[in-house]
Amino acid sequence: MFQIVLTKNRHKIKVLYDYKRENDANNRFKKLKSQVVFFPKTKIYKGKELQDVGYEVLLLKKKVEGDKNRIVKNEIGKFVEEVSDNPEWSIIASAPYPMEENFNVTGANRKLTGKEILDNLVLTNKQKNNPKQLLLLKNKLIIESLSIYVVTCKNTEQAIKLYNRIRTHCYDNKITNILFFGTIVKKDYTVWYKRLHSRLGIGYNRLYRASSR
Repeated sequence: MFQIVLTKNRHKIKVLYDYKRENDANNRFKKLKSQVVFFPKTKIYKGKELQDVGYEVLLLKKKVEGDKNRIVKNEIGKFVEEVSDNPEWSIIASAPYPMEENFNVTGANRKLTGKEILDNLVLTNKQKNNPKQLLLLKNKLIIESLSIYVVTCKNTEQAIKLYNRIRTHCYDNKITNILFFGTIVKKDYTVWYKRLHSRLGIGYNRLYRASSR
């Protein structure tokens, strides 16, 4: 009996797949290992604190008599026996499993991934005479053309990373009619606060913040 489980910071979240045959489990595990995301989730809130997060998939085998746990290197380079949360199962293999980050976006009825923001807000309806512009206002990514959208990130650092990820994608793929203006200077904050409040109805308290859940 074999299982593939998803973990967050090495703690089991859920069982993704159950298999009776090792070959089937290995094939699925290889596919999961190859998953690529556009903008991975690296931070989560725990209480009021923003903490690092890492996701992994584990390939587990139901133990039978004589089975031993695998030997791995720990954080200080020492070889140790790896033990799963459930002593009835042994870990055969593990691999990082990046998860897409999700963002609040004005006008959307659910959170959007970075790839959805790129495909549906940045790359659509591009016009040569009215190019889209991307700007940063604290922890917010602004996408403006005929319409205007605000993407709220967890903090300023994440907003900069998302902005740079989109910019790099456009540069690498030779995408035109999109202008990247970087961070709005402090003396222009008030102008943008008023513009976003007027056009989108965003409250000033939310606009003033530099972090968000």
